[in-house]
Amino acid sequence: MSILAVGLLGYAGWATLLFFMQRRMMFPGADLASPSVGGDRLPERVESVRLTFSGGSVEAWFVPSPSPTPSPAVIFAHGNAELIGDGLHDARSLAELGMSVLLVEYPGYGRSDGAPSRGSIEEAFISAYDWLSAHADVSEDRIVGFGRSLGSGAITDLAEHRTLKALVLQSPFVSVAHFARRYLLPGLLVRDRFDNLAVLRSFDGPVLLVHGERDRIIPHVHSERLARAAANAELVSLACGHNDCPPNWAEYMGAIRDFLVRSEVLSGETRAAS
Repeated sequence: MSILAVGLLGYAGWATLLFFMQRRMMFPGADLASPSVGGDRLPERVESVRLTFSGGSVEAWFVPSPSPTPSPAVIFAHGNAELIGDGLHDARSLAELGMSVLLVEYPGYGRSDGAPSRGSIEEAFISAYDWLSAHADVSEDRIVGFGRSLGSGAITDLAEHRTLKALVLQSPFVSVAHFARRYLLPGLLVRDRFDNLAVLRSFDGPVLLVHGERDRIIPHVHSERLARAAANAELVSLACGHNDCPPNWAEYMGAIRDFLVRSEVLSGETRAAS
């Protein structure tokens, strides 16, 4: 009985520690001081926008489409150890396809106010959508959600509150509760319950899942499960891990471009960016 009691006390201590540390583990990018590209100076062809939410305001970078007419647009959510500058290459490649892109910072990251949580991120992305959909250069009925890693959760949460024409999810996960079980933490103790699986079961629009076959942080099987759950999903598997994807940028953007054409976001004449 004494051994059992010691074991239970040890587990209770472990679970308590994880409960209070989970946000520091989930949102390590909050310790990064400023955007990874540009610093205090904005990169070329980038407009800085402040978006309000209950915790203050978050920074977003708007990369306009070169098209003179209202164009499709992308709301981009980066990974948990990144900042908006890390999505700039993606944004410029998408802009070359004829799309405007809004890179949204998480609360508590970079120059954004507040603290990161599922609730604050959800608020920030709803504010981002409302700003983008009202922009004169954006075609409101062709807004796409693009999320990488943790960002996949931000985008699927947004899809529950606003209309997205299509989703592009790179290295997505099934749910945060699934990861909690790795650490022997019950799902009910998860504070930020991003649940991509639940959302994709009800999302009837087109979904592109892009995942590295050698990903050890979020294993490829996560996208396999998501693809089976979604009504209209495609899975592109790449020869890479988590942080070294994509191995070939032109092929990666070509797959995204082809998906967006099939989803009637882009016209068939659009060429993939290199």
